[in-house]
Amino acid sequence: METLIKTCLSIFIFGSIYCQSYKITVLGYHTTDVTQTIHDSGRIEFNAQNKGLAGMIWPMNNYYRTTYDIQNFTLKEWSKNIKQGSFKDKNDCTLNSNATLVYTNHDPIIVSEPIHTIFTLLAKVQNNSSNDLDGKWLKFEHEGRLGNARFLLADSSKAWNGRDSILCDHYRLDLKIIDTLNKIENSKDYFMKNIIDDSFVRELWVSKTHKKQIVLAKIHTPWISLIAQIEDPKEN
Repeated sequence: METLIKTCLSIFIFGSIYCQSYKITVLGYHTTDVTQTIHDSGRIEFNAQNKGLAGMIWPMNNYYRTTYDIQNFTLKEWSKNIKQGSFKDKNDCTLNSNATLVYTNHDPIIVSEPIHTIFTLLAKVQNNSSNDLDGKWLKFEHEGRLGNARFLLADSSKAWNGRDSILCDHYRLDLKIIDTLNKIENSKDYFMKNIIDDSFVRELWVSKTHKKQIVLAKIHTPWISLIAQIEDPKEN
């Protein structure tokens, strides 16, 4: 009975939790499993682990946790715990009342207004309509780098969600870094280092259903494409 009461209280206090799994493939080979967890209270988490041959050659287990304002999806705080081969790293960042980003392992960074990160953007695109998102530049921060980000609606098209082909909003995500003066140096976090690369094209297919989900994501590099496909989608 005590356990049941605690569980009910947790649901009441922290709201609903939605988990979703993705399979990342490169050149048709399954390389990585990613789990996304979204809390209605305003938190999004990602855990990424390399699998199969990729896991044997380059074992990876990365965890990212971000808390955001549930009204506008701007950053409150975020943290990461990185394990890539023999490399390990942790970092935390909090936006304080003086509009300053305070990192554990970096000098404070002053920002002039509410700001987004790659993770708050992923939360935002799974909640807002295309009318709210399309073509609007947002202030963006990425481990000390400052710039702008926007979603561009390409079309409405279907993507396979593991059970059926469903109608999605198809976006391109543009990330434009303007100021690198305060960037965190020597970061070996492969995802964070490369996701902002100017030569990469980032695409997202987000279901139009009431409970929006990223059904498909693609990152096109000059050499290869990485595809993240939803697995075992939850009912909306």
